[in-house]
Amino acid sequence: MHAPSTPTPSTIGQLLARAIALYPTHRAILLRTAAIFYLPVAALSLLLIDNLTTSILISLLVWPVDSIVILSLIAHCIDLLHGRPLAIRTAAKRGLRRLPAHIGLTAAATAVFSGVALVLAAPIWVGFLNSDVSLAEISDAFSAPANPGQVELVFKVLGSALWGGTGICLSGLLIPIVLFYLSTRWRFAEVALMAEGTGPLQSLRRSWHLSRGFVLRTIAYLLLMLLAMGLFGGVVGMAVDSAVKALFPAVDQARMFGLSFAVSKLLYIIAAPFHVAAVVLYYFDLRVRKKKYDFEVPQ
Repeated sequence: MHAPSTPTPSTIGQLLARAIALYPTHRAILLRTAAIFYLPVAALSLLLIDNLTTSILISLLVWPVDSIVILSLIAHCIDLLHGRPLAIRTAAKRGLRRLPAHIGLTAAATAVFSGVALVLAAPIWVGFLNSDVSLAEISDAFSAPANPGQVELVFKVLGSALWGGTGICLSGLLIPIVLFYLSTRWRFAEVALMAEGTGPLQSLRRSWHLSRGFVLRTIAYLLLMLLAMGLFGGVVGMAVDSAVKALFPAVDQARMFGLSFAVSKLLYIIAAPFHVAAVVLYYFDLRVRKKKYDFEVPQ
């Protein structure tokens, strides 16, 4: 049942509780939406994946499927919050319609992430260029089999490449911090893409604007959301792993690649609806905090 209301800002706990409550209430249509796309992918992976290379290749080929699932689930959650009926066909059509924009959004964000990583990695290259250790010595130190002479070479490289080591430490600290910050600020771009019909770059700017002033709160929310998903996924993952070992005790390593990929997609059928609902709820909460946005919420 939906009742019109002018929502007020919610606490982190209230938002997570609402996301958890939405899951069992609407799990049938949410799970079916994800299953329609992921069950064929899981079956395909069992047939085609037999090593790491094919696993990576299939992951790249089915990446648009991941996008369509996310966009379709976002469409469901937006309809739910506005009191509109949920329909898989309608949500999937909207997801497909926005797929090119989502690809552009992902490409733009990836380009920025890559550029930032390259810039922040500059201390590594500067450090090694200023050291007197050749690339051949570095390669030999960390690639040859371990032996007494090898240990001596490793210490020589580490001692001579002090600036390089400092660069690695500095870049290794800065890169994940900056990338995590950027991903946090842009976390709601996909929802803006669907809810407001914005383009790729405009969606990124929209997410950046909405999260301004709420960065620490957003980080706390996302970490709690990931913790909840991690606990749930860990329990389900152990149960699935035990079942797989019981059902396929003699499965060879080549088949394990495809089996693992298939299981990951099956688990995502269960996890994706909660993840998307939690993100969509927080996006609208940010809009409420920014400009008192009106929409209907489930009572």
